[in-house]
Amino acid sequence: MSYLAFKEAMVLEPSQIASELQDALGQKLVAYATGVRSPKLVGRWATGTNPRDEAEKRLRELYRVYFTLHQHEHGDGTIRAFLAGSNPDLQDLAPIEVIREGHGVDAFRAAEAFIA
Repeated sequence: MSYLAFKEAMVLEPSQIASELQDALGQKLVAYATGVRSPKLVGRWATGTNPRDEAEKRLRELYRVYFTLHQHEHGDGTIRAFLAGSNPDLQDLAPIEVIREGHGVDAFRAAEAFIA
């Protein structure tokens, strides 16, 4: 499953990823995870404006976590709770914070542990 999530996060256009995440998680959560101040930027990405490199990297990492959890039939509410809640696999940091800090792989590993 981990390769499929990685592949999806790499092959989709940023606009596709932003649109899906915006619908599922909301602009504010996506903006926070990607490290941008304005949630409106997420809406612009969804309509075709490309994010800057670091924001795109975090957007793809967030999508990898989202895709992994979503494939295991976890609803968007559960996924939001997972992202925002303190996680013992991440030294009690929230996965959303870890992604924002540039450690999306750690958040992905925590997601894999959550579904195991």
